[in-house]
Amino acid sequence: MDFNLSEEQKDVQKAASDFAQGEFDPELALELDKKGAFPESIWKKACQLGFIGLHYPETFGGQGLGLFENLLVVESFCRVESGIGSALSMVNLGAEILLNYGSQDQKNTFLPPLSKGEKRMCTAFAESEDERDLSSILTMAEKKGEEYVIRGKKPFVLMAPLADVFVILCKDSSDGVSTFLVEKQRETVQIHPIEKMGLKMVPYGDLHLKEVCVPLHQRIGKGNDGMIHADQYFQVNGLRSAAQALGTAEGAFDRALQHAKQREQFGKKLSQFQAIRHKLADMAVSLEGARWLTYKAALDYDRRTNHTESLFLAQLEAGRCLIHVVDEALQIFGGYGYISETAIEHYFRDAWAIGVELG
Repeated sequence: MDFNLSEEQKDVQKAASDFAQGEFDPELALELDKKGAFPESIWKKACQLGFIGLHYPETFGGQGLGLFENLLVVESFCRVESGIGSALSMVNLGAEILLNYGSQDQKNTFLPPLSKGEKRMCTAFAESEDERDLSSILTMAEKKGEEYVIRGKKPFVLMAPLADVFVILCKDSSDGVSTFLVEKQRETVQIHPIEKMGLKMVPYGDLHLKEVCVPLHQRIGKGNDGMIHADQYFQVNGLRSAAQALGTAEGAFDRALQHAKQREQFGKKLSQFQAIRHKLADMAVSLEGARWLTYKAALDYDRRTNHTESLFLAQLEAGRCLIHVVDEALQIFGGYGYISETAIEHYFRDAWAIGVELG
């Protein structure tokens, strides 16, 4: 398989990297991380320039590119700044379910506002601490006349406090499992934010659904195919997480290499010590393996060729690489690695949160 990027893909990668280097101000990143605030203004600019949803068809506000190109953007963003990059890459999770299974009306209604930055979407599937455990769905969608009434709870929902639209997995009246598009409603959709250690720019929350009325046309698909939709989501989210992990690991490596070239001990640059050189070489090898497995999985997905197996390999290796590289980077920084101003400190916290997403 040819892993060389096409000229178009190189252009996408360079544009994303240039945007991130120009907009992801280090001091702003530290401030947002301390406050636990989402990078609103940067997200708006990213939407205006077409980085959000560039794999949507042009008729829905995208650029008609593949998921692979989208992941190149995720990687480039996270390489420049793990917190801001992760926040931008985690907006609109669940849109691929609409792209693959939604009706034309649903796509026309929801996808253009997502790509333009007018709305945000997230998914609410599991009801346990493990988001992949869908064996005990209790949230119920009861059909009443021309609408469904949804009631239940969804814990640990990624991006819940910022979302305008939720893709929710429910049991329906026929004891099947279906997905529904639920728009935020002041009285019946309640969100309780959750504090956490890493990825502080990416909010989580517990979602409480109290007699939420949803029109019949906002059920996705024909009904009782919610598990198919969930599988689709986990595949795409797994690829996104692998690219996020890869970019974050690359960013940690870049910072460790720069620090090693600048920092002196015993009259020598750190990069001149054999032990540090070995660490950096080992980190580079790990990154190379994770990069090509992630790229292969993304290409396989776009080509619909054996993508499940390659996805698992990419997730495993990207997760291993992330923790290994960020930990080694922290060691190279030494005591400075524990100071928030060096950025490697929140890379370390973010890495473990991303690792949880990878499973």
